Amino acid sequence: MGALIKLLFSVLMLGLFITGVFYFVANVLSSLAFNPASRAWRELVQKLRTRIRIRVGQQSLMPFNSETLTHLSSKPKMLKKAGWRDGVFEGVMQTIYQEPVAFFAGQKSGKTSAIVFQAADREFTLRKKGKETEIWLNGDPYAVLVDGVLISAGRQGKMLAKLDLDSELRQWPVIVGQGESATLTNLDRAVSPIPRAVSLLRNISPEEEQALFALAIGMTRMS
Repeated sequence: MGALIKLLFSVLMLGLFITGVFYFVANVLSSLAFNPASRAWRELVQKLRTRIRIRVGQQSLMPFNSETLTHLSSKPKMLKKAGWRDGVFEGVMQTIYQEPVAFFAGQKSGKTSAIVFQAADREFTLRKKGKETEIWLNGDPYAVLVDGVLISAGRQGKMLAKLDLDSELRQWPVIVGQGESATLTNLDRAVSPIPRAVSLLRNISPEEEQALFALAIGMTRMS
């Protein structure tokens, strides 16, 4: 009886060891794949771009301008969920009239995810890790989003947009430029089943349109 117990204990310990090694290797590979300086990251982004191209080839996108931005819906439409064999999820950002604005594809590992958004004339790549989101525009560093503040990339980063993240508000005020220029819908308190993502309070420049769109997709829930 004692020998049987020792054997079972040995088998259990071996199983735990193999499981530990498996998760260690998986975490190492994941950290490489989601490291923007690695070749694995570039290959992951290229894989996501390939998925999007198939979608874009099937349907044209709305032009990227203020009118489209004001009609953008807060809730993305998921076209494919991530699975065990294929960890990529796919979807589309639409207007409140269900017109396609940007197709996206992404992959997640733990608390880190990579998502590529393809709009009509530009591409946004996001790397979300915890509360921080790094954003690239057409492959070049664009901004970092942390706690509702969008800061331009680089050592002398400037504030591009800032959200007042008050959980009690239905609409979060957004400061762009010199003052409050727009609001962003708080999904937790949204009334409409298809809520409008952005409401503009004044005419904005193309650079401000870009910042607001980056803010909107950076705050979007992919589920």
